Amino acid sequence: MKIVKLIVLFFIIFFGFCTLHTFALYRNSKGSSGSMVTATWNVTRSQSQSSDSLEVYAGGETDSYTLTVQSNSEVDVKYKIIIDNLPSGVEVDIDNTGYLTPTAGVLTIENNNTFINYNDAVKTKTHVLTFKAAAGSTLVDNQEIDIDVEFRQDV
Repeated sequence: MKIVKLIVLFFIIFFGFCTLHTFALYRNSKGSSGSMVTATWNVTRSQSQSSDSLEVYAGGETDSYTLTVQSNSEVDVKYKIIIDNLPSGVEVDIDNTGYLTPTAGVLTIENNNTFINYNDAVKTKTHVLTFKAAAGSTLVDNQEIDIDVEFRQDV
């Protein structure tokens, strides 16, 4: 009688074990075929300025730089403006929103204005970057400032 109970118990455990794993292996799937067109995008930037160089003097004088960003993309695009190699004491304002102080000569600007919607009729954004040197700043001559724009597809 004990042997019969052990055999029955063994089959119950074995059947339970197989049943759990059988359900775990069950998958529902549908077959279909088709094609998908992936989004392609192209983004360009251009800049214009009245002279070949910025001239910013300590004590409140400013100079501006116009940056135009255009998207020829088939998707929404976010971008950030990275200004690098700024001399110590120079601050930057974008579109009259207030002056920002760079960290270690680098300033990254990414806000609500750095977004181009694919559905917009005009896919161009123009930004005015205004540079100002703080009072008492050290004179720096012939230093190149890098302005880069990094783009990414908005999801």
